[in-house]
Amino acid sequence: MKRLLSGVAAGLTALVPLAATADVAIKRWNPDGLYKPTSYSQVVTVEGAGRHIYLSGMTGSREDRTFPKTLAEQSKLTFDKIRVALAAAGATPADVVDVEIFVVDLANTDPKPVYDDVAAFFPEGHKPASMVIGVSALARPGLLLEVKVTAVVDE
Repeated sequence: MKRLLSGVAAGLTALVPLAATADVAIKRWNPDGLYKPTSYSQVVTVEGAGRHIYLSGMTGSREDRTFPKTLAEQSKLTFDKIRVALAAAGATPADVVDVEIFVVDLANTDPKPVYDDVAAFFPEGHKPASMVIGVSALARPGLLLEVKVTAVVDE
């Protein structure tokens, strides 16, 4: 079975070309007829063959797996970690094209600290497509926020 899976993986690798060097154009906008948000874009398109970066869900946990108790503290730590992960991949917040935000018990939680951190994280004019989802829990009890990010960079 292991050999079969290895062969399948090799075949799939042959079908997926490596990223070519090309210009990447990222367009972020809010088309007429849609709400014009101030901290995210309704539509983001990426044209060109750049490198796509997918971050795993980031949380406000420290390297020792402990985390602050408040949403505001977890949010700040989460966005600090996202900045580190993007930099490690050769990207910046300006390269982010999509952000998915999961907040525990959103119906009974004031998400303003998260919204403030999102607005401060992205440079002027670089608002990604975005969504905020209320969830009942995350992978570890006590985590209040998880953020998933996709970025695209020109190579």
